[in-house]
Amino acid sequence: MVDETTVAEHYCLSPSDRCYYVWEYTAGRRYDFSPANRLIANLKIKPTDAAANPHRGRLKEQAIRHTAGALRTLIQPFWVEKRATLVPMPPSKTRGHLDCDDRVHELLRSAFIGLDADIRSMLEQASTTRADHESAARLSSFALRAILRLDATSATAPPRANIAVVDDVLNSGKHFRVARELISARYPGTPVIGIFIARCVHPLEGPH
Repeated sequence: MVDETTVAEHYCLSPSDRCYYVWEYTAGRRYDFSPANRLIANLKIKPTDAAANPHRGRLKEQAIRHTAGALRTLIQPFWVEKRATLVPMPPSKTRGHLDCDDRVHELLRSAFIGLDADIRSMLEQASTTRADHESAARLSSFALRAILRLDATSATAPPRANIAVVDDVLNSGKHFRVARELISARYPGTPVIGIFIARCVHPLEGPH
């Protein structure tokens, strides 16, 4: 869990935010720096790359299965079935785009197959953007807030007691904060937490 010793590393989070993660991804390092870096790199393989290269496609599928297995092991079935509404963070590409990568929704479905999980893709981007990890000029919180919205068709039924926004990497916390604000405005009083496959750590500068 992100606590008082690490929350400052994710400057968009507030001390009251409840965010959980499985692994630590090291920024500025190659995919082969650590198992977590390799996993995240494989999760982020673009759909067009996976389709064009069967080996890369298998790597992405393996990463999704491995991540799904970890979530199923770590999260109690009772909480999934009775207490949680799970909201995947939407991809940076809009629906219909060749590289619209719904990997977070897919790994949630895989993780909790056979359970009565309430998985709702209630968030969507109104326009396509470059993924943050692909650009030095990252989208600002203001710009993200202008294009992230609730999908009215998925945000009609009342949620369960807790809403969990699920994403692959926690970096600044920008996406979670904007998502939490949107969801809390729609469902005031319902706790919104974050669940991440990995949190990003930034090592001191030195030899790679």
